[in-house]
Amino acid sequence: MITHRAPRRSPPRLVKLAPPRSREPDPREPDPLAALRQRATTVRARRRQQLGLTTGKTESVYIVRTGLLVLQTTAAGERRQLLALHYPNDIFRAAFAPPLPAVALSAASASEVWRLPASGFETVLTAEPALGLHLNRQLAEQHARTLLHVATVGGLNGEERMASFLIELGLRIGARSANGLSFEMPLSRTDIADYLALNADTLSRIMSRLKTRKLVAQTGRGRALLPDWKGLCALSPISDAIVTLHGKAAAAACGG
Repeated sequence: MITHRAPRRSPPRLVKLAPPRSREPDPREPDPLAALRQRATTVRARRRQQLGLTTGKTESVYIVRTGLLVLQTTAAGERRQLLALHYPNDIFRAAFAPPLPAVALSAASASEVWRLPASGFETVLTAEPALGLHLNRQLAEQHARTLLHVATVGGLNGEERMASFLIELGLRIGARSANGLSFEMPLSRTDIADYLALNADTLSRIMSRLKTRKLVAQTGRGRALLPDWKGLCALSPISDAIVTLHGKAAAAACGG
């Protein structure tokens, strides 16, 4: 009698995950935004410095080169809200801001941006079709990130929101260390609460629980450490979407 045996399966191969990489512009690679440099004014903004949405009567366009910008608003008698974060290579113009009271664009950390008038920006796009295609893709990604943030605030609980935000920062600005993924926290505790629509006391309790579970630690003044990346990803129901939009260089990081 001839019997057939199922082939033996080899044990799963362990894959070393590539660390998330900073998305700061790499000077060794061609800069797709180089055509804008000659028309732009370089602005070096201090932390919390506001950037004017217009110059005189002319609408301004900003392109983030380094650092982090935040778009915020404060309704009369209400708390401040952080509407969006803008990382290196992001594009912002006044027309993108909603008509809300006291809308302002400011630097969350020391930042360098290019500023140019909207008319000059549009002239370059007309003359450089390849640049226009790149910027369209960039704006589409920014729009998707904005909608993901809306889904985060509207559909997740406090711990899930904070875990999602830490994953985002880890992918954007994190660097590998011997003990995990570390980065300088670009936002204050109040900023994070405003961005995630949480009460400051609630956020403090959430951070205490995450530290107890060893999902986050503080290694110095303003410096955060994520010692258990997979555990943090497991806490966020949208970790795969965050990786797709914020960490293309580490697309498998939450895959287990």
